[in-house]
Parts: sequence; structure tokens; C-alpha cells
Amino acid sequence: MFKYSIKRIVRQLLQGKRQLLLNVLGLSVAFALTLFLSTFIFTELNRGKSVENYQNLYKLSAEKGNYWSSRSIKEFTGKFSEIKGITKTHEDWSDRSYYEVDKNQYNAGKILYADKYFFDVFNYEIIAGALDDALAVDDNIILTKTEALKIFGKIDVLGKTLKFRTSSFGEMNFNVAAVIKDLPLEALMKFDAIIPVAALESNVAWYKTDHWGQTSYEAFVSLVSAHSKTNIENQLNTAFHSAAPEWAKQDKGKIFLQPYKSLYFSEQHSDVLLSGSMRRVKVLGTVMIIVFLLALINFINLNTAQKIKQSRDAGIHKVMGAGTWQSLIRIVSEIIPVLFITLFFAALLIMISLPLLNQLFDSSFHFSSFLKINTLVTGFCIVTVTLFFSTVFIASYFHQKNLFEVLKSNTPGKKENLRNALLVVQFTLSIALIIASLVINKQNNFMQNHSMGFQKDNIVYLPLHEKLAEQAKTIKQELSGISEVTNITMASQALGKSEMGWGMSLNNNGEEKRIGYEAMRVDRNFFDFFGIEIVNGVNFRSSSIHEREHIFNEAAIKTYGIEDIQNAYISSYDEASGEIIGVVKDFNFESLHHAIGPIGFICSEPENLEILYLNLQTDNGEQLQNVLAKIETVWNDLANGWPFEYHFLDQTLNNLYKEDRKFSKVFLLVTMLSVFIGCLGLFSTSIFIAEMRTKEIGIRKVNGAQVSEILAILNKDFIKWVAVSFVVAIPVSYYAMNRWLENFAYKTNLSWWVFALAGALALGIALLTVSWQSWKAATRNPVEALRYE
Repeated sequence: MFKYSIKRIVRQLLQGKRQLLLNVLGLSVAFALTLFLSTFIFTELNRGKSVENYQNLYKLSAEKGNYWSSRSIKEFTGKFSEIKGITKTHEDWSDRSYYEVDKNQYNAGKILYADKYFFDVFNYEIIAGALDDALAVDDNIILTKTEALKIFGKIDVLGKTLKFRTSSFGEMNFNVAAVIKDLPLEALMKFDAIIPVAALESNVAWYKTDHWGQTSYEAFVSLVSAHSKTNIENQLNTAFHSAAPEWAKQDKGKIFLQPYKSLYFSEQHSDVLLSGSMRRVKVLGTVMIIVFLLALINFINLNTAQKIKQSRDAGIHKVMGAGTWQSLIRIVSEIIPVLFITLFFAALLIMISLPLLNQLFDSSFHFSSFLKINTLVTGFCIVTVTLFFSTVFIASYFHQKNLFEVLKSNTPGKKENLRNALLVVQFTLSIALIIASLVINKQNNFMQNHSMGFQKDNIVYLPLHEKLAEQAKTIKQELSGISEVTNITMASQALGKSEMGWGMSLNNNGEEKRIGYEAMRVDRNFFDFFGIEIVNGVNFRSSSIHEREHIFNEAAIKTYGIEDIQNAYISSYDEASGEIIGVVKDFNFESLHHAIGPIGFICSEPENLEILYLNLQTDNGEQLQNVLAKIETVWNDLANGWPFEYHFLDQTLNNLYKEDRKFSKVFLLVTMLSVFIGCLGLFSTSIFIAEMRTKEIGIRKVNGAQVSEILAILNKDFIKWVAVSFVVAIPVSYYAMNRWLENFAYKTNLSWWVFALAGALALGIALLTVSWQSWKAATRNPVEALRYE
């Protein structure tokens, strides 16, 4: 009996090659995409959990700021028995850092500065060396395996010396003290090398300051037990508020411990930790379910259609005495081989497309990543769900038919309405995805083309390291001699990148209060250079540096309730005060994801600024390259071997939306695959309907029906289904995309043409998919049609 069943299954698979191809093609694409998305989502949700003892690991945070001074951290170190360790960290914020070994230069990966207590909090697997005191020596460096291989070509590099150059502090020689394993995919804190924070503090004047106001570090705490969290928070607040000056207490507010595992999706900015979007994870999770549903509906419809054509076989099976369970076993035995074949091709698709998917998702998965328990469970679930619903649907389709109905013909019967309903659901989901993809693309274009409120075209900027910045006046003078350089200015940061956060005291018409805002040090001509309008007061003047004068944007004036800038003064922790001499028109100094917040500007000497802006006037690409060559010549004469590096400001600003563009491409890919899966289902349905109506078409043709009339008869149902799906998809899509756009401070409109275009695309794709099969049926010889079966 078993041997007979195997032969029957193989025979049916071979006889239904087209059916098998459509089944495997649609389902394998869906399975591959579902498995990849589930692996990506699980990786995102598990960020931070790869660290040993992550349940007891926290970030030191406060209501009004998450950056700490060395002075603050000293108050917390070694004083509480419930704290296993506390460490301070800092990111290397240089635009470019590199190593030099034997006169060969290698671009440095991500650099982390950490104090000697770092490994009391974080544990990493060691390949060579020891971590215990590695960061206690200023000139030690710890490399990951990949970084060591990049620089030295091997991992046995303990004691090797390398020269590290960075715009943070110039250059310094380091000895390799340890090599650790590469960080896992789920790592929340990513780095390629660790340098003692003491090296930063000994080379940069700002970091040498042991002051409450020098808030530059992110601090992490490891507790002996998570149960002591509340008690430790109380002790930390008590210690800080007992030691800190009043202004520092106002700047921080209440101190609390934020669980490390929750930081990836936190809205709080971090320099040393990766950040993710829970909104995107939810969207991708929803899309994953939609893709699977589309494939499941396809699979059910395809197999039901096949069973309808094999209804006489099923009837004979009943005549021979088969009961309900035997029928179910028969259906399951026919579906399981298809699912195994599908899984094989899904795995093959993942292997082939993995480089492309890694690039799109900015991930670094290997095939072994899909053998983890979460992905395997997902695979088991989608196979089980597919098997269950397919079996139940097919069995219920024939269950209520009596033996005579099963034997008499291949006609679909009343339950065809349910199959049509599934097609409507499939169309609705596909149209909704098309609308979503169009809206996401429209929003991305809106953000990239929206005016940011300042001149960004034809501007190049050069990052200066600290030693080179000391020659800023000379560099400016030399570059101004190049005719194509029409204007020059300087600033502490490149526009579009994170600005410094300042805590200051505001005396507003005699009322004193602490305020916090983004801040930028700039050259005197900064606003003229960028075309930023002064709407109140005056621009910086020659006395502005010494007088510590400030200029704010309109958002700051509104936020802090300043009615008259002549009665407003700003003072820092050293109690030196300065006037607010002007107000500039609001402009977007960060991406359009965020509303314009308060920002303040203070005038500074060029040697204290790190970014040099040049406005270039060129007619073509060749002239631009010639100008850049002239600039490089000046640079090389003064930079003492530091590599020439430049950036176009408009490209830097476009990079603010790099993740949005990637997400748009991902969504477009998923939409296209979903439509492809839908088309397979539509194609198979059109074949089924044409076969079921073969005799009807033959009779109509014998009676004089034209090809166009036959086409209209066969296609009208599909047009009706698309129309119903479109009506259903519009309100659902409008609501979903309206909610999605609420996450942006600046957003595009939900234009009517987006919905109309989606409907037109769906209708066009549907008609293109079914028309070929309809045309074949309409032009078939009526004699052959009447002989059918």
C-alpha cells in the first residue's frame, strides 16, 4: 500500500509539472524572504543580548542628559557594593582615522575610547593577550581579529607597534596589548579597536578638564544583581546631588539606569551604541506576514484547482471506501513532498541572493545565520501553517459534496466564491503594498529635495585635525588665492552631523534659569557664507569672540520665552556671561526626521575650529577636479603628511537619508516579489478558469462569438476582483501610511494620484497576466474545445 502511495504521488507530480513549477516558484520565493526577514528581525530584537550578563547591564542616564564628565563618574566609582563595575566611553568622532605600519597606511575601523574599568563591565572572548590591565596603559591598543588581519595580515601581533593618526588629537604610537574575537551580529556596541581614554585626555585640552561641565562621556554600569537597580538609582542620586554644584544638578535632573538590552530602540542619542527603529522592524514584520499570506493563498488556490480537476479520482477513492481520515492523509501526503521541494529551493535562493540582501539590509549574515533556533522554528511554523490550512481548505471544499457531485464533473461548484474571496484578499494586499512603496519613495524624495534653509550646493569642506587647525589662518589665506574659491568659512562641526550639547544659564529679563541646547562654534562670516538670514539683532563682529556674544535661532527664542534679546544674557559654569546679539532664521541643522530645535552659535578663532568650508565656482567636472588638485597642493604643503580629505556638503546631507533610501529599496523589492507571487496565482487561476470553461467557449464561438467578446467574458471577473480589491485597499492604505508619516517632522502629502497609480498598476499587471491565457482560449479551434474531455 505504501509503495502504491509513493508511486501515485510521484506520478501526480510528474503529470502536473506546470502545477508543481508554479507552486514551488511562488512558495520558495515567499519562504526565502520570510526566513531572511525573520532572521533580520530576530537579530534586531536581540541587540545587546550577546553580552555576558546583559540582564545586569545598564547605561547611566538622566532626565536632561546622557553624557557625563569625568568628575561625575568619579563620584560613582568604587563606592557602592552593589555595583560590579562602572566605565566611561567615548567615540572617535574624527572624519577619518588611519594606522601606519612600516610606512604603509590602513584606514582605521570604528574606534572606541574606554577607561581601565571597561572590562569590569563588558566581557569579550580573547584570542591573544590579556584584558585585565590592557587599558590601564596609555599607549596600549586592543584590536579585533579582523582589524589585526587588515593591518598585520595575522593575529599573532602582541607587542607590535603601530602609529595611529586621527583628527581628534593628531598622532600617537600604540602597542597591541590584546586581540579579541570579532563582535557577534547581535552586538549593540560595535568597534574594531579600543584605545585607553587616558590617551585622549592626555592629548586634547578639552578632555584634560576635570570639571562638572565637561560632559563628554557615556557611562555604563554592571550590577551584581538586577534586583538592586532601584536601590542603586537612589544611591547614585544621593551621591551626585551631594557633591555636584547647583547648576550641574539642574542640568541633569533625576538619574536613572537604563537597561542595556533596551538601548537599541531608544530615542536617546548615543555615539558608542548602534541605534535601530522599532517602527521599521514592525513594518518589516507586517510585510513578512503579508508575503507569507500571499504565498499561502496562492498555494491553497493552486492545489484546490488541481483537486477540482482530479475530482473524479477523489470520487473513485470514496467509492472504494475511503473515509475522512484516509482522504486527509491522501491530501497531506501529496502536499508534503511539494513543501520539502520548496524548502530546498528556498534555501538555494537564500544562498544565491545573500550578498544582495546583505547589501540592501546593511547586514552581514552568513548561511549559518539561518541555522539558529529562531530561524529554524520560523521555518517549521511556516511549513506547518501552510500544510494545515491547505489540507483543511481542500478537505472542506469536497467534504460537503455528495458522491454523485464529486463524480459527475470538474465544475467548481458553490465554494468557488471562497476561492474568489481569497483572490480579492490577495489583490488587496498587493495593492496596499504598491501604495505603501509609492508613498515611501515619495517621502524620501520630499526629504532629499526639501530646502534646509541654507546654501548647500558647490560647497566642499575639509576636516582639520587639531595640529593642522592651529594653522587655520595660513590655510585660509593660501586657499583664498585660488580664483575658483569664492568664499571660505569655518565651524566646529559639519552641518548635518551631531552638534555639541551645551548647558548654560539664561538670564531673561532678570529671571535666571538653566537651559540646554545644541551649540556650534563658528567663524564670523558663517551666516553670510551659507545665506542664513539674521531676522533680529546683528551678526557677529570683531569683538564677538572676546565678549562671548551669542546668536540663537528663532526656535530657541520661542522655546525659552525671550521677548527682547537686549535683556537676555547667557553664562556658563565659569560664570562668564555674554549677550544675545542676534537671531537667525530657522534652518534645518539635522535631518528632516526632526523638527527644528534650539541651537546657539558662538564666534570662535579659526584655530579653534575643525571644519573648513570652501565655496567653489566651477563650470564642469574637469574644472572641479583641477580646483581640488590646487587645494590638495596647498594642503600637502601644510599638513605634514596628513592625507588630503574632502567632502561635498550636499552629499553629506544626502547621507542623512541613507537608511531611508535603503528602506525604500527593501520595501520596493518586497513589493515586487509580492506582486510576482500574486501574478503566479493569477496566472494559474486564469488557466484553471479557461480550462473549466472550454466547452462554453467552444459553444459561444460556434454560435458566432468574436474573439474580443470571449476575451471580455474571461477577463471581466478579474477586472471586477481588482476593482473590489482597490476599493478595500484605499482606506486601509490611507490609514496605515498616514500613521507612518506621523513619524516625520516634515512630510509629503498623501496625493490622490498615488492611489490612482497603484490601482492602474494593479489592473495593468492583472490584465497582462491573464490576457495571454485568455487569448489562447478565445482563439482555440471550437471543434477541439467541444471535444475537450
